[in-house]
Order: sequence, then structure tokens, then C-alpha cells
Amino acid sequence: MARQRVLTPSEPLQRTWALSAVDVALKDMFVSFAAVFSGRLDTERFTQALRQTLIRYPFFHGTLRQQDDAVLVLCHHPPRPGVREGMSAVGLDLEDVDAPFPTGDRRVLYSGDFVSRLAPGKPPVHDGRRPLLHLKLTHFRDASVVGLSWNHALTDLHGIYDFLRAVSDAYSHPGHEPGAPPVFGRRDIWRNLEGAPEAGARPSREGRHGIVHISRAKAALGIARYLKQAVTDAVPVCLFLDEDGVDAIKARAQAAGTKVSTNDVVNATLLKFFGECTRDPRASPDVGLYFPIDVRELLGAPHGSVANCLGNASAVLKRADLWNSSVTELAMRNRAVVSAYGREQLRGDLRWADYWRRNTSAGSVYHHWLLGRDRVYSSNWTSQELARVRFDDAAFVALLRSSQLNKWLLLPAFHSTVLPRMEGGRMKQVVRVAVRREHFQVLARHLGDWPHVEEAIRLDTGASASAGS
Repeated sequence: MARQRVLTPSEPLQRTWALSAVDVALKDMFVSFAAVFSGRLDTERFTQALRQTLIRYPFFHGTLRQQDDAVLVLCHHPPRPGVREGMSAVGLDLEDVDAPFPTGDRRVLYSGDFVSRLAPGKPPVHDGRRPLLHLKLTHFRDASVVGLSWNHALTDLHGIYDFLRAVSDAYSHPGHEPGAPPVFGRRDIWRNLEGAPEAGARPSREGRHGIVHISRAKAALGIARYLKQAVTDAVPVCLFLDEDGVDAIKARAQAAGTKVSTNDVVNATLLKFFGECTRDPRASPDVGLYFPIDVRELLGAPHGSVANCLGNASAVLKRADLWNSSVTELAMRNRAVVSAYGREQLRGDLRWADYWRRNTSAGSVYHHWLLGRDRVYSSNWTSQELARVRFDDAAFVALLRSSQLNKWLLLPAFHSTVLPRMEGGRMKQVVRVAVRREHFQVLARHLGDWPHVEEAIRLDTGASASAGS
């Protein structure tokens, strides 16, 4: 049976932070994942480590407040007289499952229902507000799973991975003096990108990376199209990549003069898959590619920055190029997109977001292009940082995320997430993607041409395809 603990600040706090334009666009979004570890964690030690780490991450105890066109993180504890706003508890759910963890059952492991049970449940409510951070610790007989849910306005996945590692360090080395506190002040993080305001006409409604500012009526049309496909014709699929095959593609690209990453190979595979699934001559000749990238190095951001340091890399490719290019060639193309993304593009994206943040009426929305057609989206959740997260001898095994938008709906077609798993001491990739039913058959026919894809599993039926089948 699940229990819940409520963690309040251990020390007095009186802090206020202003969020950036990128953060504000994400303030209504909560993100979650579940990290699997190879042994059972001690509940009391984990709770104490979490409390100790939150002292260095006080903003997770805060609340969000709109002030004119800005959004602030308030963290006041104890609350000021007559003012209840400014502090929220962090929730910690606890559950014991009297069964071994299903490490070897890939279909169960990545199914939306199973992953959802590992995520935090109904959060504790403070002053009617959902807390900015909520965790769940689930104990199996031979493993423990740490589930996290947090408000995306505070940080991206890289910041939350740093937080998880800090908790594991406090757990494994109690009493050890931690390093420098994380950097959360947005001025410190974005200072190297500040420049004079851009003169001239207002930004167009469509940003370079495909996020558009449109009316709710037009957004409803895109949502209706998505619902029709999601309800009647969407299936969840996981692609399990073979690391030796991925390395072979990297070697071929290197021989051709381009050093590509694993994520380049993943995006190339998705593009190739999309191209083979959409050979209709009536289809648009253009295909959009969109994927967020970490820009901390580009920004020169301080080490340990906890923020949304993301750039929106994008490209428009000809559909015929997807048919005629190899996965290696498409990986090199993806690398060119990443390499071309620089400070000017990042500065332009921020100005666009800031303009529409300040000039958005209540009847308008930011409508993400994922609801459009002829687009491939890839979100990479892999980080070598996870391999270094350990709770004593309990090592990181896998990162899990649900393939569902909510209890009933899958994410949009060709909306994909790259998830890491450890096997034989190596970090391998699992690509979770939603596709149409007929697309899975197309994938099965082409796996012989893509030996770097070890196996593809349709999670709703358990149907499996591999290069040798």
C-alpha cells in the first residue's frame, strides 16, 4: 500500500527568483520519469538524503507567481504574517511491491500502464497549488525505482539529473561536505547571451523552430486531427538499438569526414523510418525535423546550472532525400543541423519567445508543431551522468517514461523519446515512438536493412520484429 511523506524546508528561507522567457513557456507543464536501480534502497536513508539535498536546491520548495509579464519563484519559509504564498512541500510517495522487478520483460517494462504506476501519484496540495517537485520510491524484491515529477519551468532534464545525483551522493556519503551549490539565477546562466533588443517589425507568428502563436480556434483544429489519429490508429513502439551497429554507423560517418553522435544515428533512423512510411506521392515534399539540444556549453553557463538551457534545433528535408539517403548519410545531415545551431539562432529564438510571452492575450496559445503533419520530433533523455548515479551498490539500470499523453491517449505520431538503459556495462538506447498501425509492418520489413536496430516491439500487442526474423 502506498504511503506519502510531506517534506517541508529544513531551514528558514527568504528567496525570490525571476524565470526566463523559455521557462515561462513551460510553467504549466509537469514532466516525469522513473529511474530503476539494481538493488533495494533504504527508505529512511533516502528520505534523509533527499532532505539534505533540498537545502541546496531550495527553489523546489517554492511556488510560482505571475507578476505583470514575469513569472517569479517565491520561497518564503516560514510564511510571512498574513501571506500564505511562497512555500510548498515536496511530496515523497512510498510503495512496496512483493515481486521481482521485470527487468527481462521488455514489453511490460516500457508499457504505459507499468511506467505510470512508478510515477508519483496524487501530489500533496499546499494552498491549492501542486508542488513543484514530487517523488516516489517503489521497492521491489530485488530493485528500487525512483520516480520524479517536477515543474518544467524550473529546469530541464539535465538539471534534474544533477539533482538526482546529488541525492545519491548524500545517500552514499552521509556527512560528506557537498560541492558548490547549483546555479539557479537566470541572469548568471544567460548573461553571456544578453544583447541589445532587436529593432524592426515584431516577430512573425511562426518561430524558426516551428512553435506558433495562434488562436484557440486554429489550435483546436490541430488537436482534433491529432485526436482522430491518436484514438483510432496509434500504437506505441519501442526500438532497441544495438550499440555495435550504432558504432559501425559512426565509423562509416567518421571515414566520410564527419564525427556523429548516437543521437545523430537515432534521428537518422527515425527520419528513414518516417520516409519509408510515407511514400504517398500526394504527400508534402518537405519533412520537418525538430529536436531540443542542451546549450549550456554554447552559453558558457556556469557548471551546475539548473535551468531550461535548451535550443530548438530544426531542419526541413526533402522527402525524396529520406528515401534515397542511407542512415549514415542522414546521421551526417543531422550533425550538420546541430553544428549550425549557434548563439545567433539561440538569441533569435529567445527574443521570439519573449515577445509573444509579453504580447499574448488570454485567448491565444502557444501551439506546438507536433500537432501538425510531416514532422519528426526526437527528445533525447540519454546522459552519461545517469551511469554515475549510484545508491551504495545499487547502480542505474534504466530510465522509463510513459508513451501516453494521459491515461487514454498516446503521444502524437513520430513523437519519440530516447531512453537509456545499461547492459553489460554499456549504455544502450531505447527509442520510444508512437506510429500508425500500418507503420509497424513497414518497420518490420526494413529491419533487415537496419542492423543497428536489434528489436522493435509493439507494446500494445507484444508483436516483435528483428533483423533476423
